[in-house]
Amino acid sequence: MQNLWLTRTRFLVATAVVLVLAGCTAKNPNYRTFTLPSGKAIRVMGMGRINFSQDAPALMLQYQTDLKVADKAALRAEADEIWPVFRNDVEQANLKAGIISANEIPQGFIVKRGNSYNFVYQKSSDGVWHCLDDAPSAK
Repeated sequence: MQNLWLTRTRFLVATAVVLVLAGCTAKNPNYRTFTLPSGKAIRVMGMGRINFSQDAPALMLQYQTDLKVADKAALRAEADEIWPVFRNDVEQANLKAGIISANEIPQGFIVKRGNSYNFVYQKSSDGVWHCLDDAPSAK
């Protein structure tokens, strides 16, 4: 009887290990590929409305980038390429702010981590859109 219990326990442990390893190595992407007018493909992870307690709501687009967040110039160029397409979604939602969230590809074996950077585009009272990164810094 004890031998049967030991065999079942080993089987359950082995099954659990296989399932955990399969989950860690699965290639199930958490994004949808979208092609920009330039032909460049981006990996959209999600899009949704963000409500703020101290400011007007915004529409946020999260995408996965091959760039490093530290390379702000290249990251900004990529966001500026995405913005004209995403701006249509922001305007259709009748919002005056859009956030493009660039997310690095997560790295790590067991715990995967990645950095992100948000570009906020805002519509001014004269109807012109601008990126808040362009605003002069307060000194």
